Amino acid sequence: MQTPLTRTKLSLQIFDAMMTHIVDNDLQPGSPLPSTAALCEQFATSRPVVREALSALEAVGIVEVHNGRNAVVKELDGHLIKLFLSRVLHNNQRPLTDMMDVRIPLEIQAARLAAERADSEDFRILDELIAKMDAALQDTVGYPVLDIAFHMAIARATGNGALEWFSEALRIELTTVMVEVRRFREVNDLVGDEQHQHRQIAAAIRAGDGEAAEKAMREHMQSSARYVRMIEDSSEAGAVGSTHRAR
Repeated sequence: MQTPLTRTKLSLQIFDAMMTHIVDNDLQPGSPLPSTAALCEQFATSRPVVREALSALEAVGIVEVHNGRNAVVKELDGHLIKLFLSRVLHNNQRPLTDMMDVRIPLEIQAARLAAERADSEDFRILDELIAKMDAALQDTVGYPVLDIAFHMAIARATGNGALEWFSEALRIELTTVMVEVRRFREVNDLVGDEQHQHRQIAAAIRAGDGEAAEKAMREHMQSSARYVRMIEDSSEAGAVGSTHRAR
């Protein structure tokens, strides 16, 4: 028995075909897709179906659609990964720990690649950030912002666009982790050891020592992950205590 090809199914087929077209032809941001008329002819369908497929591509941030012009490929910004990751983590019992599980291998790999590939401009940026972080060490709000910028600079120094893009997509959830860890450090008089770790990472990258950069980043991440576990352990214990009191 044949399954009728509905408008929705056809628009999804066009969606998939356009995604394949973009990838196979390595279309860069600003590159135009075939015209609506050409797509109608190619898929032997109507303009409303093609427009529906293009609207779906626009909704997920793949293309930009303007009246009277061909749709063009859009610069990827990772917003879908941000939304998906935010939803998944917020539904988990230990979202900060889960975030660290995702983050740690990326950061370690980034440190090694940055040591192998960074250039003089990358060194300048890292040195500038280290100096700003030194000055902002006691700044509760400012330091985490610079901390994130430091790790993003390392991702960019790898020269790996995919790693940099994925790191950028994690930025929102990473901010939550950074802020929570910073509060924990302040409460427990631990502010300062993270900056020493950042200096070790930056020095290894500048020296071009991939092994040392990986080791320094691993130690830094393990320290942060340990604090994250303590934060969530404390939070869970507090929640249990509140439940008992309520009873």
